[in-house]
Amino acid sequence: MTFFPRPIFAICLLLGSYTCFANAQAEDNLQFSGFARVVMGYLDDSNAEYAGYDDSISLGEQSLLGLQADYQFNETLSITGQLVGHTNERRESGLEWLYVTYKPSNAFQVKLGKQRLPFFNYSDSLDVGFAYPWLTLPKQFYETSFFSTFEGLLANYEFPVSVLLINLEGYWGYYDDDIYSPDGGVETKVTGLFGFNTSVTWKNWNARASYNQGNTELTLLSASQFGEQLRQVGFERSADWLDPNGLIQFYQFSVNYEDLNYFLRSEIAKMEGESGMVPDIDSFYVSVGYNFYPYTIYLSYSKRDLYYDHPENEIPFGVSDQLNALAGGYVAVTNGFLDDKSAGTKVGIRWDWRSNVALKAEATYIDADEKISGDFTLRDLGNFDGSAILYQLGLEWVF
Repeated sequence: MTFFPRPIFAICLLLGSYTCFANAQAEDNLQFSGFARVVMGYLDDSNAEYAGYDDSISLGEQSLLGLQADYQFNETLSITGQLVGHTNERRESGLEWLYVTYKPSNAFQVKLGKQRLPFFNYSDSLDVGFAYPWLTLPKQFYETSFFSTFEGLLANYEFPVSVLLINLEGYWGYYDDDIYSPDGGVETKVTGLFGFNTSVTWKNWNARASYNQGNTELTLLSASQFGEQLRQVGFERSADWLDPNGLIQFYQFSVNYEDLNYFLRSEIAKMEGESGMVPDIDSFYVSVGYNFYPYTIYLSYSKRDLYYDHPENEIPFGVSDQLNALAGGYVAVTNGFLDDKSAGTKVGIRWDWRSNVALKAEATYIDADEKISGDFTLRDLGNFDGSAILYQLGLEWVF
């Protein structure tokens, strides 16, 4: 069994802080809220790892505690801070949000500071499992983005047009932090980060479309040094492929439906990277469910197609030992970037035990190519045949 790793200390610290701050709630302008989840999972295959789970029972991959404080200075100005403690060592515990909101009217607001990137439908509630029906968000889709926060400015305007409710949102900022990879953290900077999205609501239907882009700089010393060697001897195209820096563009579209009994959730996305080392990713999910309070049952299917632009080797073999070494090294590096396709089919049930507490059970069948890219969603530990089932139980709580 896998027990809670060191980040549990951060959760204990947050609990202690919450107790101390609770006395301050008598101040009307200061409000506290929070969320927590305890998730247990088991993967039925010893040859793979999926979303951090393997063939031992684990509580440490998705369990967390979040605390949020909101202070209202006046009718138009407020500040929000959020701390999250993760049991997953691949996610850093600490400050998740810290931003100021200026809201001159009910229709328009501006946020400045550290906040969520509005890539997806559930960007604002990635860690708040109570906010969505599934126990685990569709991984083949929601792992398309390698980071989820930014520092900058976000503006939102909502207005009605006849029977439609239209929401317009745009943001600009930057990201400067490590992102997780199986080989360790990668120092990442994203400048010129901006995007916009539009959503339209009609009766029980909602449609949303977004566009996002940023100039990415990844600190990958070995790739950069090898690329510089190639550039010095004139192999510009190969050196360009190994340059980890470049523009990344991200597109998203979704359609959702919900009434008292049934719901439909669907999103589709495409990511395109300018660097050869950054893959292009096509992904989508569709999920249907039935509500019979206090229970909800659902079925979901998600798929991801990850692929690289594999250039032909321009470095000749057989001319000299030096060129043989460069060509062999280049082929070895590029062969390590594998295309892969993976899909997840999940079935689950949610029980709203209390108005703020939900219990969930979920099983996810993973179907992937035998050769996979080895990213942080699905990893081949040796002799993986591409199929596995993840079983999960979870408790979701908001307060």
